[in-house]
Amino acid sequence: MMTNPQNAKKIDSYIDKYRTIADLNDNEKVRIQGKKVKLDVFRLPLDCLFYNAGNGRFAKEYLKLQRDLKHKLDPLKQEHADLIQKMLLEQNPGKTDWLENNLRDEGQQEYGIITHDGFVINGNRRLSVLKSRLSGKGNDDHEYMNVARLPENVEDQDIIKIELEKQMAREQKLDYGPINKLLKIEDCRESGLTVPQIAATIGFTVEEIEDDLEKLDLIREYLDFIDQKDNFDAVDELSDHFGDLLQYTFSKKQLKRKRFTPLQLDRSKDISFALMQAKVPTKALRSLPKMMDHKDISPVYFQATSHVESSPEKVLEIFEVCQTRMKSIEDSKKPIKQLNNILGIADHVDLTHPKLKEPEHKALIDKVLDFAKKLEKLS
Repeated sequence: MMTNPQNAKKIDSYIDKYRTIADLNDNEKVRIQGKKVKLDVFRLPLDCLFYNAGNGRFAKEYLKLQRDLKHKLDPLKQEHADLIQKMLLEQNPGKTDWLENNLRDEGQQEYGIITHDGFVINGNRRLSVLKSRLSGKGNDDHEYMNVARLPENVEDQDIIKIELEKQMAREQKLDYGPINKLLKIEDCRESGLTVPQIAATIGFTVEEIEDDLEKLDLIREYLDFIDQKDNFDAVDELSDHFGDLLQYTFSKKQLKRKRFTPLQLDRSKDISFALMQAKVPTKALRSLPKMMDHKDISPVYFQATSHVESSPEKVLEIFEVCQTRMKSIEDSKKPIKQLNNILGIADHVDLTHPKLKEPEHKALIDKVLDFAKKLEKLS
C-alpha cells in the first residue's frame, strides 16, 4: 500500500529516462501472497529513497525518538529524517564504521528492498552510511543505492513478512536486539498476522512466539510499574530476568498449575519488579516459587510487599535474607557446615552499629541469643 505516490512517479520517471544505467538486469526473490516472486533490481539515486520508521530492527530506538518528539516520526520531513539517520549511525558505531569501510572497499554486495514508493524495507543503515558518510566524496557509486523494488499492490502484511524473512528468520541471525525482536513480533500480530503465520515466516515454533508475546506483556507491566511507559531503554539489561520470571513463575503454563493464589501472584510480581529496580542478579528470580511455597520462608518473603513502592533496596534485603534461609534449609543435614557459616557471618557483624539498638530489632537479637543458649547445652 503506497503512502507517497508522488515519489513513486519520480522513481518511475527516473527508471524510464535512465533505464540503461538504472536497471541492473538482476532480481531479488521475496515471498508475496505465499508465492516466490522475482523483484527487478534498480540503481536509484539516494534522494529517491526514504527511511522506514517502522523498521523492526530499530523499533525500540524509533519509539524513543517518538517519545522525545511527542508525536510520530515522518521520514518525509527532513528534520525527522535527520534524526532517524543520526540514530541509525549511532546505534552501533562499530558496525557503522565497518559498513562504511566495506561499502568503500567492496561496493554494494547486497541489494536493499524498497516499497514501490521508495521506503526502505531492508537496508536502512546502509542508506544512512551512503547518505551521510560516502555521498559527495567523488565516487559516483555512492550517490546511488542498489535496491529491489516491490510492486505497488503489495499489502502491509506481505511487507512485514518480507522484513521478517530478510532480517529476523532464525537462519539469518542478524542484529535484532532482544527487545526489538519482541516489538517486531507484536507489530506483526497487530498487523493481522496470526501466531502460526509469524512462526512459519521466521522459522520459530508457535510456542516460542507465544512465549515472546507473553514476555513483552510482562515487560510492559514492569514499565508501567516504574512509570516509564514504552521506555524500553529501561529494560535493556533485564531481558534474561523477564525470561526467568516467565519460565519459573508467570507463564501461562505455570499459571495453569494453580500453585499460588491470584493475590500471591500479584504481590510476588510487585516484589520481583522492585527487585529488578534494585538490580537483583540474573538468575536470582528463579528461586521465587520456592520462597513462595515454603511455609517458613513465605511469610518473610511477603513482608517485602510493604516496601515495593518506597524502597526497592529494602525489598532486595528481605529477598537476600530469604535466599540465605533457603540455603540453610537445603543444608539442614549438614550442621557443621551451617555452624561454620554462622561463625563466618558473626565474625563480621558490626556490634557498634546503631541499628542494633533500635527497638524493632530487639526480637531478632533475642532469637539469636536463644539459639546460642541451645548451642551452649551441647558443650
